Amino acid sequence: MNQVKSSEELRREWVAHPHFKYRGCAPDPDDPKRMAGNPELHVGAHNAPDAWSPEGQKERRAREGKAIEVCLNCPVMVQCDAYASSVGPDGKLAEPEGVWGGRRSLERHKALIKARHARAAAPVRAFETEQKQAVLQALAVCWDPFEVAAAASRVLVSWGEAPIDVRTANWQRSSLVRLLGLPKTVSRMRALAVARERGLLDGVVLVPDDGSVPAIPPPTRVPSSSEPATAAPPVADLAERRPVVTVLLGRRLRRTRVIPGQQSLFPADAALGVAA
Repeated sequence: MNQVKSSEELRREWVAHPHFKYRGCAPDPDDPKRMAGNPELHVGAHNAPDAWSPEGQKERRAREGKAIEVCLNCPVMVQCDAYASSVGPDGKLAEPEGVWGGRRSLERHKALIKARHARAAAPVRAFETEQKQAVLQALAVCWDPFEVAAAASRVLVSWGEAPIDVRTANWQRSSLVRLLGLPKTVSRMRALAVARERGLLDGVVLVPDDGSVPAIPPPTRVPSSSEPATAAPPVADLAERRPVVTVLLGRRLRRTRVIPGQQSLFPADAALGVAA
């Protein structure tokens, strides 16, 4: 296994590179206040502005864009990015501000967060519980909390396990997102894409949404027994009635109820192991 180099080692490699003196951000020999890679730019154009020279968002983006163009023609861009984007003992980027290696500060911070989430992802065996597998398969074809709970319950019952309620299904959804190493605000489609990349949804047909549906639903209020008119039917009843399956037709969503004995036209049933 290759040992990860420290920020100090990467900086030494960058400075010791035979082409370091030809870097684009070096001072212009004819005018030390100008940049060698673009004499129109100030030598400090790659750095964030200080408190004495504030700039608006439009001006900042323009400055950073020109600085990135200089980076793209720099002979030590790769070494510069490796050093600036490395992580020090304090867990922070070696160069948290400014443009380094052709990337803005925000881009490098996002890459750091993504790498941390990837390292935090749980091993596949953590997803091998029956409830997690059933909820993940149900989430692949629907996203309403009650529909996910009912669909997961049908899968669990077919495996000889007890059904689950909507609160348990929501808790399992939250647990799945955490085990995948994703933030709580992740969308359903992104969470399913990561699950598929890890081989957790092989052979399961996904029903897509518009990308705005959260993987973890907002707090769901389960109706009390004193509200018979709006109370959700029990899971066992839902399993018998084979609840609504959401199907994407072009850009419009339509809800269709599967009738017992009717031939299924939707792959979602097959994905959940439901017979037509």
